[in-house]
Amino acid sequence: MNFQQKESSSSNGGSTSTNATGTFSHFQPYARSKAPALALSSLFAASAFVPPTLLRPNVYFPPYLHRVGFSVIFGGAAYVLSTGDERNGSGITTAWSLTYLLLHLRKSLRTPRYPLTLAMGSGAVGCAALYGTEYFLYQS
Repeated sequence: MNFQQKESSSSNGGSTSTNATGTFSHFQPYARSKAPALALSSLFAASAFVPPTLLRPNVYFPPYLHRVGFSVIFGGAAYVLSTGDERNGSGITTAWSLTYLLLHLRKSLRTPRYPLTLAMGSGAVGCAALYGTEYFLYQS
């Protein structure tokens, strides 16, 4: 893995971050922006308006409070990222994406599946991978 060292002083005590130069270099601007976290927050917020009567029998759908709660958390992470605090914003998004997956991924993949539940799981996987790579590999 080749990457250049870039010194950046941020609000979290002057931590350093590195710029990716490989495949991840195309995705790194998204990992430092609020857009993916805000999109996931919007997806969870929209899912809160789905009435349970639309679901087929035996379809798993996360509880209402989980959908609203994760929406608020991802919105908060987007705010942290918008203030320029890339380390904490990516850490918050990674941790809560993995928490959602721990709680709901297995049940979401059972048949019969619901498209919105699969979208929420896929979004959480994407955010965990995107922000997790930024947090664990490129922040120090």
